[in-house]
Amino acid sequence: MKLEIKNILDNYFGENQSNEDCPVCIESDGQRSPLFAIARFIDENNLTLSSRNLELAWEYICGGNVSLKDEVLALSADSRLNDSVASDLYDKYLNADVSSEIDRIVLEAIHQIHRTTKIIDDGDKDTKKCEENLLEHADNIDVDSSDVDGAIQKLLSLSRLMVESTRKNREQIQETNRKLADLKGELEQARNEADFDQLTKLPNRRKFERVLDDAFQGLSDEGQSLIVVIADIDKFKKINDTFGHECGDRILRLVADELSSLSSNDCHISRYGGEEFALVFEGYDMDTVYKKVDECRDALAQRSLVDLESGNAIGQVTFSAGVAECLEADTKRSILRKSDLALYQAKSEGRNLVLKYSNAG
Repeated sequence: MKLEIKNILDNYFGENQSNEDCPVCIESDGQRSPLFAIARFIDENNLTLSSRNLELAWEYICGGNVSLKDEVLALSADSRLNDSVASDLYDKYLNADVSSEIDRIVLEAIHQIHRTTKIIDDGDKDTKKCEENLLEHADNIDVDSSDVDGAIQKLLSLSRLMVESTRKNREQIQETNRKLADLKGELEQARNEADFDQLTKLPNRRKFERVLDDAFQGLSDEGQSLIVVIADIDKFKKINDTFGHECGDRILRLVADELSSLSSNDCHISRYGGEEFALVFEGYDMDTVYKKVDECRDALAQRSLVDLESGNAIGQVTFSAGVAECLEADTKRSILRKSDLALYQAKSEGRNLVLKYSNAG
């Protein structure tokens, strides 16, 4: 389906075609099909005509994922939706590889647990049956002492049978436990993969949300300070358009590495989405965090970059950032909004800036 849609859009929505003339995008009742809206969405957001972007557009326009629709609508309204952000959205909402792997591991683990339970239950039944037979034959010894040797042989046979059955069950349980241990390791690996951005190797937004939850818990339990920073690479779209997406990816990794220098037990950094990064500082005051982030910004801005892959001079790459302090009345959403507003102001004032959010304002 994806390739067919791509071919249709290539053929009928090119530079020399009008979407009014697209016969395959008209329903039998003469109404426009969703392909018109998809083409407009791709064009308005200047997205590359790729299968991932088309699937994202199709889900946004025709699907029922409310969270996806809300996030795309907000990004598109702010002109922040680009190929990189769209790729993140696709991975977040439509790429179910990791989730499917986790589901497989969990289901297999459940199967192994059920198997162990059945082995134990069957073993318990076998042991109970052997015990009953042993008691019955022991009673026979008292009742009929003329065949003591035969009774003893039967008791010995039943004992050997019980021991053998118990040994077999124990080996099966041990084997199942080994499989469960392997599955636990696979599950942990799958969870880690789900929490990290493949490009930058930083924790992703999913992980960031949990870290922020924990930080808010610490804020209420221990009264420690909490500072949230949103950083965004300046003019990243121009970098992509000028030097290509592969160079853009290398810039993302470079900035990620630069910001990672701030990371510590009290500072968590994530790739928040697209060219945005989010940082959580616990136990720091506003001025200290501002100084740390601004020094990182300045260190990057002082460098004159060259794309080693192509040899092209990129020049200066900078980022802007908004810093906000969490107050008692703040929620996750409000502190992120304050950081975002400070970032927006930094962009408006010329970029390559770190600005604090003023709670007094």
